[in-house]
Amino acid sequence: MKSQLMRIRVTGQSGEPVFPFSESGPWKAFENILKLNKYQMQKGNFGEKIDGLICNGFSSDAIKEAKASGLPKNKMILVLWEPPIINPKAYLKKYTDHFGVIYSPSKKWLKGNNVYYFKYPVDKIKAYQTRNFKTRLNNPIVMQNNKINFFVGEKYSLRRSVLFESLLLHYPIFLYGGGWNRVPIPEALKAFIRYTQFRKHGLSRNCLAHIFSKYPYYKGVALNKNRKLSEHKICVVIENHNSYVSEKLFDALNAGCLTVYIGPKLSDFGLSSNIAIQISSSSNSIIKVLRKLSILDDSDLLKIVAIQQKHFRNDFKDWQNNFVLSNLASSISTDLNK
Repeated sequence: MKSQLMRIRVTGQSGEPVFPFSESGPWKAFENILKLNKYQMQKGNFGEKIDGLICNGFSSDAIKEAKASGLPKNKMILVLWEPPIINPKAYLKKYTDHFGVIYSPSKKWLKGNNVYYFKYPVDKIKAYQTRNFKTRLNNPIVMQNNKINFFVGEKYSLRRSVLFESLLLHYPIFLYGGGWNRVPIPEALKAFIRYTQFRKHGLSRNCLAHIFSKYPYYKGVALNKNRKLSEHKICVVIENHNSYVSEKLFDALNAGCLTVYIGPKLSDFGLSSNIAIQISSSSNSIIKVLRKLSILDDSDLLKIVAIQQKHFRNDFKDWQNNFVLSNLASSISTDLNK
């Protein structure tokens, strides 16, 4: 153990100088492990003297502070939370070369001898919630924000296409989330500027699909995500990109929904293929599956749900946020002590 506190900077995921640790929960557990290892988190603005850096994403100010403090690479840790098409600046070689160790929730985002993989942290498992299944709404639910991205591989436009194609179904999709049913000119302009700066990622042909359309079954932002999901029999989960498994899949399963999933191959992330109905990134394929599910009776739907729940509960423990973030903090503490 060190005889004095080591001053470290932990940046927020948007580059802010102080990570917003809560008073309880998994991120508090992350902070507590750092404190147990005699680390003192800096609470002021950039420009202080620090002995170590944990950078959650891109922050040029954090790099300047670290260099002014004379930090060697082994005292600088990068944690990535978004894929290259969402936060391309964080993947520039001239940026990642500053860090001695890099952590990522996907092996597909970045490769290297100093890159280590961790599972994306997800909320704790809820009580089994399918007793009320027959009284739930037949309309599938999508609970995801509307964003614009010009890069190849983005799935925001696929969400919009699926929603509007679902209007031809007997039970159209109910939609919850932020950024819908408004003219997104500022967001589109910002996304286009980002594309011009990082053209190497390629241009998505359908990136502007339905961006000016208003979806008639938009229900606003859900104040209680789990409660709203548990009002529906079926949930459609479309990842932002086919390179990682996020909390979206587990949120749907946690609510006891029959889960239709569009994302990377689940077995590549150590998950059973039976945890969800996985479909290719095609709006026609998704609508076709929803049409087939709509004609099944509740007993048949419940059989599918039972299988998904069984594998969800078997696979969940390694993804639980307290477990993941505590292990991540322990690994980072070891790295900073080297």
